[in-house]
Amino acid sequence: TPDKLAPTEKEPLFASCDRALRDSVALLEPAQVLGVGRFATTRAERALAGLGTPVAYVPHPSPANPAANRGWARQLDQAMNTLRVPLATEAPAG
Repeated sequence: TPDKLAPTEKEPLFASCDRALRDSVALLEPAQVLGVGRFATTRAERALAGLGTPVAYVPHPSPANPAANRGWARQLDQAMNTLRVPLATEAPAG
């Protein structure tokens, strides 16, 4: 996990990931970016600062978070509904 990395490893990794996220958002122009977990949400907010793309939080099903493991799918559905992100109810035909 990122908190276990030494700063000399973490900083270049984060810089590369931030750049890749910014490039992807610039190319894809999403209406919103969802951070899966607090860490991802915070990183996305930092990486996308100034671009005008909103970043929202949804829970992460981490084994380190016992609350997330109790009904995570329900928690995710609630978060997505709160954010008004449409959920697919069926797999696409094909």
